[in-house]
Amino acid sequence: MSHSMPWTIGALVLALVVYVWAMLKVGQARGKYGVAAPAVTGAPEFERAFRAQQNTVEQMVLFVPLLGLAALVWGDIAAGAYGLVWCLGRILYIETYSRGANRSAGFMLSAGVSLGVLIAVIVTFGLRHLGVG
Repeated sequence: MSHSMPWTIGALVLALVVYVWAMLKVGQARGKYGVAAPAVTGAPEFERAFRAQQNTVEQMVLFVPLLGLAALVWGDIAAGAYGLVWCLGRILYIETYSRGANRSAGFMLSAGVSLGVLIAVIVTFGLRHLGVG
């Protein structure tokens, strides 16, 4: 049996591209500000780029399984939409935080949509378990 989930897979690939882009930004900051690996402290500009990348890793721990659960519960297009919003939020967060802004609308967008999807998945599974949906 074949399952085609192009929007979900596309969102996952986009999330991985965003993550690699964040890694490259850290590498550039290491070179620009003279922070040799394995050091994780140095110029504030480097530390912001590093923290934005690390925060993306932390967010992916929730995002990746939720993306799969969203596809399972609501279908490919809904999961793909969730993934796209999450990726846009991450891009906005990485760009603004790396430039010195505090947590931005991008952070709230990606974290908020994940929290909303998590709650909605729990409610949906609960209702289905009770036979209400």
